[in-house]
Amino acid sequence: MRVLSSGKVKFGFIGVGRRGLDHIRIVSQFKEASLEAVCDINERRLHEVASAYGVRAYKSLDEMLEKEKLDVAVISTPTPLHVPQTLKCLESGLDVLLEKPITLDINEANSLLKVIERSDRIVAVGFQLRYSNVVKRIKETIDEDTLSMIAGYWYWTIPIVNWIRLKSQGGGQIVDQAIHLTDLARFFAGEVESVYAVYTERGRNTKEDKALGFDNWASYVVSLKFKNDVIGCIYSTYALYPAIFGTTRDESIKDEATRESSVIMDIICREMLIRYVHPSEARVYRKDRECEIYKLSGDPTTDMYRAFIEAVLTRDKGLLCTLYEDSYKTMVVSLAANESAMTGKCIHLSTFF
Repeated sequence: MRVLSSGKVKFGFIGVGRRGLDHIRIVSQFKEASLEAVCDINERRLHEVASAYGVRAYKSLDEMLEKEKLDVAVISTPTPLHVPQTLKCLESGLDVLLEKPITLDINEANSLLKVIERSDRIVAVGFQLRYSNVVKRIKETIDEDTLSMIAGYWYWTIPIVNWIRLKSQGGGQIVDQAIHLTDLARFFAGEVESVYAVYTERGRNTKEDKALGFDNWASYVVSLKFKNDVIGCIYSTYALYPAIFGTTRDESIKDEATRESSVIMDIICREMLIRYVHPSEARVYRKDRECEIYKLSGDPTTDMYRAFIEAVLTRDKGLLCTLYEDSYKTMVVSLAANESAMTGKCIHLSTFF
């Protein structure tokens, strides 16, 4: 058991934007956690959050790390800042919960991996869907001997967050958002051997889109070959409009399993289809049997933090299924997809990193 001076895990939050606020709200619910400080360059937002949660506010990460006695840093800043900020936190002796994606630079990802492997600190990445009870049930249900194919899609619109609209900052949808599907594919099927991808800007390259600050690919198709001979496909788009399937049940959609979700993943084994309807349920179709439904209970991000806080207290990394060392491999697959789309080549991961 880790001995903490206050008896609680002291948290500092770097980035208090849309996702950062989610992290703060959830961590504040844990009696084992103490919210100590927040850091952001947006002064108005910074002081609003600091006042709301009664914590200290810093515009400078260096100043926060110097003045605060923290146990954990939660990093929810734009992707290009992730690795430099994580390194600073590790140098200060902190454990880290890092939002995905890790980075847009494979060399940065490799450098951080080496530092973490030499450290006794815990670094986890925000792939919270692995902690969903539905996702866990899917993994238990999959017949590994006959698993044949995984296919997932993420249908979306122009990102709400401005910097994610930029290819140079967000990396595109496969890296920033649909990376959750890539991570689930790895979680279900194992390691990826090769990646081939094609992207297009068609559908989001009008003057109106440019005026909204959108400079990115619009639609994406990624083919995956796994080491165990399973195949996969992930396709996604930013070309659609908000709430395309409705915010409530939309009777115009005839397929019961796709109602209320623009994110679907199908897992196909011999004579069995598991359809994950993100985030609410999974439907299991088997020959000559009634459809079985797994319903979501709880909140995956809350469940992720429950495991993370316990791991910080006990130093038991085995409690976590999203350690950097594993999440890094999902990052590699996503960056390889971008490389494939830009070069037109099939990328073999053994030679990519």
